[in-house]
Amino acid sequence: MRAGASGQFPYVDPKTIRRAAVLCHRNADADAYLSAFALSALLRSISPGCDVDIVTPEGMTTLTTKLSRKFEHRVVEEGGEDYDLYVAVDVGDTELLKGWLEKMKASKGLKVLVDHHPLRDREAYDHVVVDESATSAAEVVYSIFEELGVKVDRLTAQALLEAVMFDSSHLAIAGPGALRTVVKLIDAGADIGDARRELRSEPDYGEVLAKLKGAKRLRIYKLGPWVAATSLVGSFQAHVARGLVYLGADVAIVGGEAEGETRVSMRSTQRFLDRAGVQLGTQVAEAATKKIGGHGGGHATAASFATSVGEEEAVAAALGAVSGLLSEEAREIE
Repeated sequence: MRAGASGQFPYVDPKTIRRAAVLCHRNADADAYLSAFALSALLRSISPGCDVDIVTPEGMTTLTTKLSRKFEHRVVEEGGEDYDLYVAVDVGDTELLKGWLEKMKASKGLKVLVDHHPLRDREAYDHVVVDESATSAAEVVYSIFEELGVKVDRLTAQALLEAVMFDSSHLAIAGPGALRTVVKLIDAGADIGDARRELRSEPDYGEVLAKLKGAKRLRIYKLGPWVAATSLVGSFQAHVARGLVYLGADVAIVGGEAEGETRVSMRSTQRFLDRAGVQLGTQVAEAATKKIGGHGGGHATAASFATSVGEEEAVAAALGAVSGLLSEEAREIE
């Protein structure tokens, strides 16, 4: 299939693309950055004269920064230049583009979304490539390579494999599509052993301290047969929430104030999703932000939101949403 043909990515004649921006969500994680890296390779393959920037509003996570040293690419956080093409990948909520959202909207360049999150702001884009059944954005990116008949080189295959493994918890929650993609990427030269090693990261002092403080500030609630854990920390909220689930909580909600806003990260077990039917991204985050304001979203067992209210109120709103969805009172366990 010829790139740029009607209904095909990038939805414009590649010969006309001089400058392109591939945008990640703020504090880009591994799936976002590595998917952007692969999309850049795709754009340069179908449009050799195209100059591509990867945009990471408010930087990257510690792990992503480490991975970016192997999968090197020019990265910008802020920029005044315009682009012919904007491709947002793994964004979820357009608010996570931060200042780049208004920049993109004001531009005459074509706007495309490539994602696996539920579509929230369709009007921000001219075209969307969204597959909510995919475990990772990388799977959607690889499907574009296949659709266009573009061969994935070994480095790009490795980047996509690591992205899939990151978002699927090392394939623990990988769906059938993710597993099929992994096999194809290995056939293209990716090494799953290298992926496992490179996705490991030694926790730094700040992360260790946040986890220990999170445990110290732990509050436990019983909601019928389920156990919820909440805590407050100034950073690494996602890591703390994940740790509380590892400790045994069915659902964990961790909030903290940073840079003028409150950020809340949530995690739950697959068992909680399967038996309780509560989805953190499309149900809990949405219900909480509807009540207190803010924006967010995510996946069924991993989600987050940001709001202007205080951290305790934000966490209480999320816990209240879980309680309401379960039709069970949240009783604190002393």
